[in-house]
Amino acid sequence: RSLSDWGIGMSMYFASLRSTAFILIFVGALNVVNILYYSSDDYDQGPGLLKFDISLSAMLQYSAVCTDREWVVCANPDGADACGDSGEWDTIFTKKYYGTAIDDSNDGKKVTLIHRTTCDMAELLPGVINYTTLMILILLLTLYMWYLGKRELRFDEDNTTPSDYTLVVRNPPKDAVDPDEWRDFFSTFSDKSVTLCTVALNNGPLVAKLVTRRELLKTLKQRLLGGAEIGVDFDERDVDTAVENARRYREGEEAKRNCLIKLPSCIFTTLQQRCLGKGLTESMLWERIKNTTKEIEELQKAEYKAAAVFVTFETELGQRTALEALNASELEILTNVATNLDATALFRGEVVLRVEEASEPNSVRWKDLHTNTISRYLSQIITMAITTGLVSLSGYVLYLTRLTVDTFAFAIILSALNSIIPIVLRSLVSFEKHYDEGAVQRSFYINITFFRWVNTAIITRIVTPTLATIGAEKIDLINTVNSMMISEMVVSPMLRYLDFYTILEMHYFAPRAKTEEEMLSYFTGGWYNLAERFTDFTKVLLLCTFFGTFYPLMYFLGAGILFFQYWMDKFLLLRSWQRAPYFGARTSRFSRIYFNSLALMLGVFSSAYAYFKSSFTMLCSCDANNKECILPDTQAFTNVELNDGTIIGTTTPIVPSREGFYFCNQDIHEFPPLPIVQGPDKWMTDSQEMLSNIYGMTCLVMLIIYCVLIFGKQTVKAVVSLMKGVYKPSGCNQNKDFSCGIGVVSFGYVPQLMEVPGYHFPLLICDIDAIDVGLMGWKDPNRRDEVDPHRSYDNHNLIFDVPHETLQRSRNEAVIKRTKSDAEKKGRPIFSVVKHYPPEWALRARENQQS
Repeated sequence: RSLSDWGIGMSMYFASLRSTAFILIFVGALNVVNILYYSSDDYDQGPGLLKFDISLSAMLQYSAVCTDREWVVCANPDGADACGDSGEWDTIFTKKYYGTAIDDSNDGKKVTLIHRTTCDMAELLPGVINYTTLMILILLLTLYMWYLGKRELRFDEDNTTPSDYTLVVRNPPKDAVDPDEWRDFFSTFSDKSVTLCTVALNNGPLVAKLVTRRELLKTLKQRLLGGAEIGVDFDERDVDTAVENARRYREGEEAKRNCLIKLPSCIFTTLQQRCLGKGLTESMLWERIKNTTKEIEELQKAEYKAAAVFVTFETELGQRTALEALNASELEILTNVATNLDATALFRGEVVLRVEEASEPNSVRWKDLHTNTISRYLSQIITMAITTGLVSLSGYVLYLTRLTVDTFAFAIILSALNSIIPIVLRSLVSFEKHYDEGAVQRSFYINITFFRWVNTAIITRIVTPTLATIGAEKIDLINTVNSMMISEMVVSPMLRYLDFYTILEMHYFAPRAKTEEEMLSYFTGGWYNLAERFTDFTKVLLLCTFFGTFYPLMYFLGAGILFFQYWMDKFLLLRSWQRAPYFGARTSRFSRIYFNSLALMLGVFSSAYAYFKSSFTMLCSCDANNKECILPDTQAFTNVELNDGTIIGTTTPIVPSREGFYFCNQDIHEFPPLPIVQGPDKWMTDSQEMLSNIYGMTCLVMLIIYCVLIFGKQTVKAVVSLMKGVYKPSGCNQNKDFSCGIGVVSFGYVPQLMEVPGYHFPLLICDIDAIDVGLMGWKDPNRRDEVDPHRSYDNHNLIFDVPHETLQRSRNEAVIKRTKSDAEKKGRPIFSVVKHYPPEWALRARENQQS
């Protein structure tokens, strides 16, 4: 609750971190029996890992790492592949476990020797304990996710927001740009009429050019001598003079440089200008500003159409009544033929509207409201394709890294990639088209989760051969996972805390800024994203469930990571990070429903294949499979040549076991992993087959439940929506009037660009003279007009930058009361229109306050 000012999504994030950490501690305590079993001689009769003078390796004493190995002869009974033909022992992980020797008793024939592990994970008691642990974990997290859903609903009921009063029309008639017409139509569904109406136009190109012009002006101002004062309104002759003076000064300074300094500067500047559009001289910038102004003037002549309409009612009941009355099916909307709707629900008596609950005002992406469904989905597909390429590239880099560097260095590189790639993905997602920031968060969440899950858990498992699963070497799987967890606990939080780029901005770029505005832009704080934070959370949950079978201490390590993440992120949120838009519950709900449950299911899958493939030797017993294996008469071998070229046995002969083995493929990925898929070559013990049956059937049941409950519900809803509307109100009506909280909790749907780089305040893209400034949701303390507060926002409003005939007044002129006929004389609007209809009691209260 203490973090509710950042939105319910942020509150849910920290609640999930804290509670899941405690659940993991409880689940880890249930695994104490397995922890003690893996550290006992009952599992591993070898020397153990405490011999290493490294604390991280000592922790692995309590994992499934096996240090007990024996040499065995790999025979070739009829129909069996030779061990050397499979390539399993020809990797950097396994070369030293494969050797060949000469059998002097059999005419000097070569004998294949394999150094296999003797530990067996698939004992019945540890397997049942692990299964019980997973089921309890699933039960506890399911209950907690249910509780979070109820908490979200209670939070929503306790805190009324503008979205509780507002609906949005996604398919308005193109010529329906008059807010009065929309007010009159929707007032028929409300007992207290409509309070605010915003008609958003499809003027994205015009707005984009106006933003570009502002950015160019800002850059030019920094280039001129002494940061010359160029406001948003300026005299071209003054700027011409300032640009000419700056050009002469720059050329004079360049003339003083010698040739060696000029050459690299010339090359670098040319590359910036031609390839990146950066490093433009003041003359180039001024010329580009003039050209952009001409383009804007041409765009201002275009006729813009309605893209979306936001209607805010005075009461929650008004919104709900309108949504229920206009609850049309998809077929009705697509064909514009009303079969279930009343005639009064048709706009202009003929249009079936697509209406839905609106998102929060500061999360609306006003520039993207005009985009169609195909464009939105196409941009998301392109982003996902690029993300897939990044995953493939990262996987290849990690594979090469896995083979060449130390395990801990591999973990650090992995953590660094998990910190850097989100920045790239953030840039990619910024080019996507979405109606609101919630959809952006969801897209970003899917991409980054896909990258981090595959990068951290799945690729690590894939690039590690089956033979290296429970090995004791630092390059083997469990040791690598342990290093990854320690890195996630230490390296990742430290990278977020240090935030090198923000430090560089504050301590290098800020002191060298030429204007106060530029200097302040470097102190906005570090960037954060709720979707990215939830991804870190689900990644830890996936690692714990994915590798908990091999390493029960993972649950304690996971709890430690979540505690570190909780306190570090809370500190940064309160002290360092920049303020982000108000986050609703969409991201937390999306993470909880789809990805938390998916992480649990993948954990069960991983456990099933772990017990299925145990004991990870790729060998089957000749005796257990009734194979006739011919073993050499020689009892001990000298000069055994390993696959890595090493010669062993010269001083102490290698004495292999007298039990015969032959190659059999245990690296099977059929689903579900049941004992029946072993085929004729069986490696499983009776207890292992029992565990595999239990886990395999559980995998099948969980997959069915996941598909039915998660995707089945959405599929049924989509099918039903074709025939009838599916809107249902949620939460209780708080019976509060919207106008009671204006300026406190009630803010309007005012078209504005919330996050423009380099600007501390949003940029307005509409005329706000017809609304109460309390609906804005923000104030600029440096620009306060006591006479008329509307003028306090003029310098932040793009509509005044390039004068046009539809303007009702110029920047900083007195605001006068206008009639509808005055607006009609100006012609069709080229910017979105917002109009306030305060109730009578609110008007009287304002008049009393002014008097």
